[in-house]
Amino acid sequence: MQIRTSPFVQELASAKRVTRGWVAYLIFLGCLFGVQGALWTGLPAMFPVEAGSPASQVQEAIANLASILVLFAWILLYERRSIASLGLGRPGRGVGVLLVGIVSGAAVISVPILFLWATGSYVQVEASATATTGWSALPLVLALAATVVVQGGNEELLTRGFLLQNQGWKLKWGWLAILLPALAFTIPHGVLGKPFALVTILGFALFASFVVLRTGSLWWVIGFHAGWNWTMGNIFAIPVSGLPPKSAALVYLEPASGAPDWLTGGEFGTEGGLPAAVVTVVITVIAYLLLRRTAATWPSPEAPQPGAPQPEASDTRTTG
Repeated sequence: MQIRTSPFVQELASAKRVTRGWVAYLIFLGCLFGVQGALWTGLPAMFPVEAGSPASQVQEAIANLASILVLFAWILLYERRSIASLGLGRPGRGVGVLLVGIVSGAAVISVPILFLWATGSYVQVEASATATTGWSALPLVLALAATVVVQGGNEELLTRGFLLQNQGWKLKWGWLAILLPALAFTIPHGVLGKPFALVTILGFALFASFVVLRTGSLWWVIGFHAGWNWTMGNIFAIPVSGLPPKSAALVYLEPASGAPDWLTGGEFGTEGGLPAAVVTVVITVIAYLLLRRTAATWPSPEAPQPGAPQPEASDTRTTG
């Protein structure tokens, strides 16, 4: 599959210069670990808060927002193109699409969670004395959705918006251009040695890539990512990719005594269990089949691409 002629990758045609492929990964790592990572650890050190508390979610959102702003600065000042070209076009319509994505992500991740709860592998437990739970927690839980949108938005902008677009432009082999950013997204989630978590997180990364390439936009995927994480963390108080459970949630679930980690995900959360892996594989296959139909309408890679930025002397499609 070639993806360079997809409308999403072709958004790079508006850039005055395109970031070299290997430099794009440095920008990704700098935003993820340099900016976000420093604030993620630095803010709690300066302003101590309980792990998983609403205050900690706000601090995480600040760290993610700082990463987004650094990426935006690179796009504006170095590549000299609009932020909208990252897949954020038509923001007025995009907000509505984002909300639909939140509902979609919440619905999809609820499938394995409710299955585990219905079969007794998850059980409802009492919240801690400092937690906010039940219907009285609903206003706070809804407000915290904004912090999860920022968190999901940062990851989608870095991997699907920036890396996928860059690699799709630089690399001749479409599958490699999709797989490398997906791995860059997956490995920092701490899935090595956790087979079902690896399938789920990598599958999610491929699913999101297929959707973005098909739609040419990040709005729905940002919403889906946020709804997925928000449902685990703030609806059911389940660890999200191994992070501590949230202390503001509608219901508190945890694995039943004796339930195997390969089924429930254990301390990693639902994403580390077999049901979530199966659901993710299903939606990824569906997204790929839909993308194939759309990709058949894209121009041939041999066709001239008007408006494309002129490569620098050492800037080619297959290097960098």
